[in-house]
Amino acid sequence: MLIRKGDKQLNFYSVLYQNIPENHILKTINSVISFNFINTLLENSYCKNFGRPAKEPEMMIKLLLLQGMYVLSDERVLEETAINLAFMWFIGVNPGDPLPHPSLLSKFRTMRLKDVTLDDIMTEVVRQCVEKGIINADNGASIDTTHILANTTKKVPERVMKHLAKKIFKAMDKTDYEIPDYTQMEDHKEAKQVMKTYLEDVIENADKRASQEVKEAKEILESPLFIEQKGIRSITDKDARVGYKSKTDTFFGYKMEYALTTDGHLITAVDVHDGAYVDGTDFNELYERSKQSGLNLNAVYGDKAYFKKDILETLKADETKAYIPVSASCYRIDEDLYSYNKDSDQWVCVRGNRTVSRKTRKRKRKDGREFTNYVYVFDKEECVGCPLRSECIKNAKTKAKTLTVGTSSGDYYEHSQWAKTEEFQDEYRKRASIEWKNAELKRFHGLARATGYGLRSVSTQAKLTALAVNLKRIAALVSSLEHSFSTFLVKFLDYFTFDYDYANEVLNYC
Repeated sequence: MLIRKGDKQLNFYSVLYQNIPENHILKTINSVISFNFINTLLENSYCKNFGRPAKEPEMMIKLLLLQGMYVLSDERVLEETAINLAFMWFIGVNPGDPLPHPSLLSKFRTMRLKDVTLDDIMTEVVRQCVEKGIINADNGASIDTTHILANTTKKVPERVMKHLAKKIFKAMDKTDYEIPDYTQMEDHKEAKQVMKTYLEDVIENADKRASQEVKEAKEILESPLFIEQKGIRSITDKDARVGYKSKTDTFFGYKMEYALTTDGHLITAVDVHDGAYVDGTDFNELYERSKQSGLNLNAVYGDKAYFKKDILETLKADETKAYIPVSASCYRIDEDLYSYNKDSDQWVCVRGNRTVSRKTRKRKRKDGREFTNYVYVFDKEECVGCPLRSECIKNAKTKAKTLTVGTSSGDYYEHSQWAKTEEFQDEYRKRASIEWKNAELKRFHGLARATGYGLRSVSTQAKLTALAVNLKRIAALVSSLEHSFSTFLVKFLDYFTFDYDYANEVLNYC
């Protein structure tokens, strides 16, 4: 389809737009952010030579942004736009012009928008803010994850298998079937096995009419995580997974990981994963996308989940300060007893005894995983006469103390010492801003729960919400800058003149 082009807002009724206050949030946004790039960005997703003219991508994106800013459904945002002058002005139509059907918004989200498209839009919006001085180019970034509940409930494997069997029967138009009542079985393992055997029998006896349903059931049964309740827990939303907010508190859904500037508090990059996602796994992707918006990131702030060797090395290579506290699960050295000399690659105990022999590499397997550690040996002569020997060395036959550490413990020691400094503690407070941004996204813009099903749908929802929140923040920043400038100008004129009429003329001109 062709993209509709032509002059807009030129009919007789467009004079009504003069009633929109100049300080309206949508006018403020439009005065600093140009959305013209969207048509170019999405032009390849339309046919240039055939079909009737399509609605402009820029207009469709703006409708989706209004939807996110004011938390409206597809139907409601179009109803509001039909009667709201500010909405009409913002999307570029005249009073009385036809608006798209609500179903077109859904089609646009699923057929035209891709994850990379929304990423590019977010990057361009932040870049324009940097270019126009709304936020500083030299900035820091806080990175965190927040959970999004799935738009369905999690089910036990027995119930999932029951629904799969019903779908197969329905496809075959079969009504005379009997499914085992697993709810009467006290042993959950037995119930799972009974239902699995039953479903496998249903699959084996299904005919061609249920080929698609049989394929779906086989794929689910073949996953080793399914019976263990670590895989699919809902047929409605197959991408949702069980995640952990703490050791005992779980949720069913997705995790959104995003980066937020410490100055200006704009979201620079967003990624959405299933609920079982491990924080920081895709850190590099978020970090690089944030830099693409023209930011010179001089610091990164994260919680203990981001205390990982690859993240610290990436930031160190870029000379970016890592305000990330030490995680005890990664670095298990008791620093009250041992310290590390990086230059000599030696550990020193609290009595001043040093490791003397060359470190050795030791590998061991646990729970099916292989771990690599370094083993250091302290000076035997010093250990023999040490007054703390009985507390330090449990085995009386052992002459010298051995210290087993992780392969990255040496590098972690240097970071742990810096994390204790006053500079680190003061700067780390900047990370707190991402917590109230989480609250804004979830409490005021509906991101606490998914509105659709599947990873792609939730990802689109999260990124559009982040864009909407960014626009509101940009409007607040611009209004703050204008207020600061006006205050300064009033004081400046007041200092040099008492002609307030002249001062008002200057202010109005500015």
